[in-house]
Amino acid sequence: MQWSEVIESPYLNDLPFKIELNRYGKIEMTPASNKHARLQSSLHYLSASLKKVKH
Repeated sequence: MQWSEVIESPYLNDLPFKIELNRYGKIEMTPASNKHARLQSSLHYLSASLKKVKH
C-alpha cells in the first residue's frame, strides 16, 4: 500500500488512532497507552459485574 492509497481510502479516514506503513506497505497501528488499557480493563469488569446483577 502507498500513502496516497491510505489518504484516499474512506475506510481509513477519521481514525481515532495513528497508523503507519511499514517498509512492505502494510498498515501498523500505534499500540494503546497503559492508561487506555487500564480503562478498558475497568470497563470490562464493570460490564461483567452488571451482567451478573441482571441475572
